[in-house]
Amino acid sequence: MKTKTVFFTLLIILWGLLLVWGSVYFNNVFYQAVSQKPHNTYINDILSDLVLLFLGFMPVFWAPRFFGYQVGDIPKHWKLLLGLALFFIVAPLVYRLVIGATPFGANTWFFEGVVVPLAEESLFRGILFTFMLWGFAKLFPERTAKTLTLVLSTVVFASAHLNNLGHYPTGFILFQVGFSLILGFAFGYTLLKTRSIYPAILLHALFNLVGTV
Repeated sequence: MKTKTVFFTLLIILWGLLLVWGSVYFNNVFYQAVSQKPHNTYINDILSDLVLLFLGFMPVFWAPRFFGYQVGDIPKHWKLLLGLALFFIVAPLVYRLVIGATPFGANTWFFEGVVVPLAEESLFRGILFTFMLWGFAKLFPERTAKTLTLVLSTVVFASAHLNNLGHYPTGFILFQVGFSLILGFAFGYTLLKTRSIYPAILLHALFNLVGTV
């Protein structure tokens, strides 16, 4: 592999880490600043991820189709999406039956089923995944670019959940990080196959709702 290719590959990875962890950091700072004031429950839910929502949805007004905001090939892959939907229903149900409620059970359905899926998917699949794929496509053959994007964006997505350390039991967070590798891979794969971000948003919402509400 050429030195130039290695350099730009590392640059893309570093960009992804800075994007995600910078967004998470400023989101935490912002929420700490505004959470001291009394708010309506739904408003508080939105404020808790407002920075991620803002960053994630800026592309919608710029180039929505480029970032996956289209129907794409969803109808062609309905069997795949149905299978994933069943998995994301069964997996959290089994967890709750075997281990019990998750620490996120105190969160509202609006936060887990609307705010989090929109905030995280718009940022991780909408921006991170799309730009990684665009960058790697300039360095590698199409198949290699897709594989690198899928794997690396998934790892970055999983690492972002370490932000919850200190707020919830450590054992559960480590489990969450591990399972996020499965989630991130599945969400990224649906984006590649369908060329649409909507399945990832809906699957993420389904998983969160079944697992916490």
